[in-house]
Amino acid sequence: MSKLRFRVKKLIRDKLPQIMRDQGLVVFDRRLDDAAFVAALKDKLVEEALEAQASVEARDLVDELADLSEVMLALAAAAGLTPEDIESRRLAKRAERGGFDERVYNAAVEAETGLPAADYYLVRPIQYPQVE
Repeated sequence: MSKLRFRVKKLIRDKLPQIMRDQGLVVFDRRLDDAAFVAALKDKLVEEALEAQASVEARDLVDELADLSEVMLALAAAAGLTPEDIESRRLAKRAERGGFDERVYNAAVEAETGLPAADYYLVRPIQYPQVE
């Protein structure tokens, strides 16, 4: 009988290797050192965010948001932060800059050449490309 092997190369939840083995799969897993773990968590954060973005139904979205929260909390813990640290900063930013209650969407900004506020956008050309 031939075997199929699939490349996964991503961080998975702790109990998944055993669950997969119980299904008859051979799992090639390993434990990550601190630096590799943080890098894998950041990749996982993007993966879960993209899955949340692709969600159509509320039941799918809640699963992806739960996954995002789990990854976020693990990343925070790896950095020595607590959920309270995050919540405190969230509330401070909300007080300073507001939330998303008013659904404000910014299509573009325009600035006179040399305006210091434009530097924020100029140093991020991939995120904020110049348009005509």
